[in-house]
Amino acid sequence: MKRTGTLRCGWTTGSAMTAAALAAWRGSGDPVMLRLPGGEMPEIPIARAWPGGAVVIKDGGDDPDVTSGCEITVTVVPFSGAPEAADHLVPCGEGELIVRGGPGVGRVTRPGLAVPVGLAAVNPGPRRILAENFRLAGFGRIPGERLLVTVSVLHGEELAKKTLNPVLGIVGGISILGNSGIVRPYSNAAYAATIELQLRSAAANGATVAALTTGNRTTAAVRRDWPEIPEEAVVPVADFIESALKAAAEAGLQRVIVGCMPGKLFKYACGFENTHAHRNKLMLTYLRDLGVDLPGVPLETIDTMGELRARIGDARFREVLGPVYDRAREVLQKWLSPAMLELALYDEDGGRIR
Repeated sequence: MKRTGTLRCGWTTGSAMTAAALAAWRGSGDPVMLRLPGGEMPEIPIARAWPGGAVVIKDGGDDPDVTSGCEITVTVVPFSGAPEAADHLVPCGEGELIVRGGPGVGRVTRPGLAVPVGLAAVNPGPRRILAENFRLAGFGRIPGERLLVTVSVLHGEELAKKTLNPVLGIVGGISILGNSGIVRPYSNAAYAATIELQLRSAAANGATVAALTTGNRTTAAVRRDWPEIPEEAVVPVADFIESALKAAAEAGLQRVIVGCMPGKLFKYACGFENTHAHRNKLMLTYLRDLGVDLPGVPLETIDTMGELRARIGDARFREVLGPVYDRAREVLQKWLSPAMLELALYDEDGGRIR
């Protein structure tokens, strides 16, 4: 696949499914060229093919995707029977594709996702790409013709444990995803969309309270301090605080707990919508704007809150955190409105500071 800057793009599980399905239908192991919604036409190699079946090795490019390298197997056979309850019925020209999830493909068990409860976790985008490419390949010219397309993922159930599927209520395997068909590495938009999806799902399942955390330690601390919050409503948001809070409000959640440590707290107080270190460096001189007076402390040369703590001692550091906490709470509440905010500040060991 092509490169974006120095990073190589790949293809989604949805594109892998479509390429394998076309190869299975044609009974050929030749590479398959797809037409994707954005106009891209990637040529996807076929690992193995036989009459009615084919395997594609999913290639996520330089994106750290747990599904990259997995085997996606698709079988395609004429179909005249009754669909199963978990099947998707996908119009294609004058015909129809019956899309079935085989071993390693999950099933949706909770509302709020793009796929209804009870159906195989094959998202709408991949189904559209599948139908469009089959139409272009000549299927659907005969009224009423039908094909059963069964997609399976080798070790998909194990791979799914490394994804959000268990939290979202998708059981038994991975999801077949990808609206564009292309994996663009380290996509901020994709991460933000995943956070939004998880919050919508939590709200759709009756949650009124959610928690946003910044990493493993704050996640564990929040789950300890608010055991009543469902697991799926505790959402790690990394650096995407502003978009996550707005998504929580739009999902209709009434109260949101934000768990963080002093470094993130300070960036919230500065109003940083994204707290990634490459985007927004910690500038401790801002403490002066918060009315914090630290005579003799060279704030211009200090890069972390941990270093500041070492310079001024634990007691004074906790005093400094007071105005930082207050300003951070104001900023976060503005992004979250009309929902209510509760801000939980933790130390490096997960102890509650305030």
